[in-house]
Amino acid sequence: MSDEPKFEQAAAQPEGEQPTDEQPETGRTPLAGFLHHQRKAAEAALKALGAFIPPDFRKYSREAREEYLKSFKVLIEGARATVEREMHRTRSKAEGDEGDQPPRPSSTGKTKVKVEVN
Repeated sequence: MSDEPKFEQAAAQPEGEQPTDEQPETGRTPLAGFLHHQRKAAEAALKALGAFIPPDFRKYSREAREEYLKSFKVLIEGARATVEREMHRTRSKAEGDEGDQPPRPSSTGKTKVKVEVN
């Protein structure tokens, strides 16, 4: 035996056998193997932490999250309705000014009038 560190080599798979988590996939790079096992470790850690949380806590926190999102939906829909109402009102005023009202006398026109001040 030599004192050099040995890196895990990909073992040859018997025909028809699928690679498992314990058996590294043939052709997998060391980085890909590392990332695969890190992902599996994170999934297992999340499952372990999830075991500490009671089912009622999950249920009520889900309900609270849904209500929180619904409150913002109502707020955004109200703001959208207000903006649309104001846009409609502004458009109708602009269209209504064109011919619905009688013309008002102009304060400045083509004719100039001289005014004497004593």
